[in-house]
Amino acid sequence: MNHRFLRIALWSGLGVLLAVTGYLVMNTTFMPYDDEGFVLISLRNYLSGLRLYDDVFSQYGPWPYVYHQLIMTAAGHAELTHTFGRTITLLHWVAMCLLTGGLAWRLTRSHVAAGVTALLVFGLTWQTIAEPSHPGSLIGLLVAAAALLISTLPGAARPARAYAGLGLITGLLLLTKINVGLLLAAGVGGFALQHTAWPRPWHRLAWLGALGVLALPWVLLGRQLHLPWAMVLAGQFTLAAAGLLWLTPSPPASSRLAARAWPAAVVAALGAITVIVGVVLLRGTTFTALVQTVLVNPLRMPARFIVRTPWYAESLVLAALGTVAVARAGWEIRRSRTLSAATRWLVAALRGVALGWLVLHVNEWPSYFGIFHFAANCLPLLSVCLVPLGSFTTDKDRLALWGVAWIALPQVLHVFPVAGSQLAWATFLVVPLLVAGWWDLGRALPALLPAAGRRLASAGGWLLVFSAVFILGLLAHTGWSRYTTSRPLDLPGAEDIRIDGAGRQALRLLTLNATIQADLLITRQGMYSFNLWSGVPTPTAQNATHWFWLLDDQAQREIIARLAATPRSALIVSHSLDTFIAERHIPATGPLQDFIAAHYQPLFRYGDFTFNVPTGSQAVPFGRYELQHSETNAPAVLPLLFRTNVLIDGAPLQVRLEPIGHGMPMGPELLTAQTHVIFEPIDREGRTLGAAIPAPVRHSLRGLYRLTILAPPLPPDLPWQDYALVIRGPDGQLLSESVYF
Repeated sequence: MNHRFLRIALWSGLGVLLAVTGYLVMNTTFMPYDDEGFVLISLRNYLSGLRLYDDVFSQYGPWPYVYHQLIMTAAGHAELTHTFGRTITLLHWVAMCLLTGGLAWRLTRSHVAAGVTALLVFGLTWQTIAEPSHPGSLIGLLVAAAALLISTLPGAARPARAYAGLGLITGLLLLTKINVGLLLAAGVGGFALQHTAWPRPWHRLAWLGALGVLALPWVLLGRQLHLPWAMVLAGQFTLAAAGLLWLTPSPPASSRLAARAWPAAVVAALGAITVIVGVVLLRGTTFTALVQTVLVNPLRMPARFIVRTPWYAESLVLAALGTVAVARAGWEIRRSRTLSAATRWLVAALRGVALGWLVLHVNEWPSYFGIFHFAANCLPLLSVCLVPLGSFTTDKDRLALWGVAWIALPQVLHVFPVAGSQLAWATFLVVPLLVAGWWDLGRALPALLPAAGRRLASAGGWLLVFSAVFILGLLAHTGWSRYTTSRPLDLPGAEDIRIDGAGRQALRLLTLNATIQADLLITRQGMYSFNLWSGVPTPTAQNATHWFWLLDDQAQREIIARLAATPRSALIVSHSLDTFIAERHIPATGPLQDFIAAHYQPLFRYGDFTFNVPTGSQAVPFGRYELQHSETNAPAVLPLLFRTNVLIDGAPLQVRLEPIGHGMPMGPELLTAQTHVIFEPIDREGRTLGAAIPAPVRHSLRGLYRLTILAPPLPPDLPWQDYALVIRGPDGQLLSESVYF
């Protein structure tokens, strides 16, 4: 009982550590391509009662929408904000890591291996912080749960329950991202076909599983196979699949899976699909729109938008050596169930190299370097990790290992067609297999090296534990450093997202001007967080990221009609995202693009963004301060003139220059006896609406004002672009920020 309590306490503590670390790194990150805002606004529109797909644009199946409908119903009157969405994503992320840790325990019976696996998966999937609310975190959780379920099948007293769970998860994934659901179905189906105790006339069914998994990459990649990266991916996958099949000869009938249990998977999958589809159809979605989004549109995406998978020379060498090792091992297992010394040493060396690479690059594991290299090398490592180096385990344990491999292998193809965050979500299941392979190596080393094997195994284990803990510490240190040196974004629903420097200022500046100047707001490329923060609606609920190719001409013309009928609208453009699209030769053309090019003009540019208003608009920018010296250009002699347009709600008791980034000294106070400060009420176009109000002002001001400051000379070399003109009220609350123009 004490041991059980200790295990619960340790795993609970690990979960808390992961949650705190995840909170710190997630809430100090905001990606400008803003998939987060895209998903959140589509979820909000669906929850408001609009029809999914017919009214609300989405690239995903209906399950994430029904799932959030259930969550929001359980949460009562909670609002789906950035904070709420990030909390749900964080819970998915931590649960996924703990489940893979539990999976590693089932494969190794070691809590140390389980903890190491959870930490390595947490570090590998760090990019979850870049796309909160994206279905990827939910997908990762479901895939991890499927792998854990399949590991329980061998020897299960009631296998139908495990099959039903696998079927349920498969149905949910099919209605989230159909490619991921099909890949899971391929893995579960291939495993069942290969390892079920079929009646004798059906024995040939096993070959269907083998042929299906071998054909997967060649069918999926299709027209991309003339490209080097696609050929490398398909070739590595085929070698890994062949290795899996070669290493798993037919087990004895006594350890095969029960044939009568697997139909429960089909029933559960069909039941889940029926219920979820029924929910969205009853809410008004048409069957045609559902089929178009879930089945047809995913087939078109590779023709328009692809991000290739990475590959390196090292992965080709590893694939060649791994193929030789697996081929030798499979032959020897089939012939005598005993590995030769040469094969054992080759497999041990490959696993040792993988461990050495992790230790040497541990500081880069939670980075793009780590994701790219692991994605490129995971397929060769997968089959190498299945070779049993220690004394052969029971057929039940080996069958559990193969079951996890059958789930993990097809999921790697989730990297196609967009190898972004999917690189980690597609490959994280290889980590528990890799850790199981390292634990197997540790058990085999005393036999391979009688004199030093035990000490070497112990040293390798400690190095692995150190690496896993170091990764968590690195992420925690990074998150804490950024959290404590950055200021809150302090926008509605994103109060505790913390970003430093010009990035924070840009988000606040654009949101401020959208709030003041627009009744409708459109962004390129689909940065819908600005709509959520400002409260300014989009023209329609057809809100896509790359709307120039994701929306048809009819949907674009509906947006044009709304914009044309709305005198006050705004367009925010990200130049880096435009460059990203241009570099990948994605045509950004269409009627909506033509309309905004002809009907909008820049109001201002700050950093990467331009804020545009309709052509001919007399709008003036807010939150931008101008600085004017004397005509003789002698700032050390004559006063400085500061002028900015601000939105205020409170009593302005302090006006000063504050650094926009961490580590710079505080600027001078500008509301002093030596300065002359006035507030003039204005409208959106900068026209004066009333008498000027001299500062200091003891009562609250509410509305739009022009702030003018005549100040004594300031240091001539002050880097104005690094300082914001900040107005604070009682107790130091922030009333307004203006950046240098």
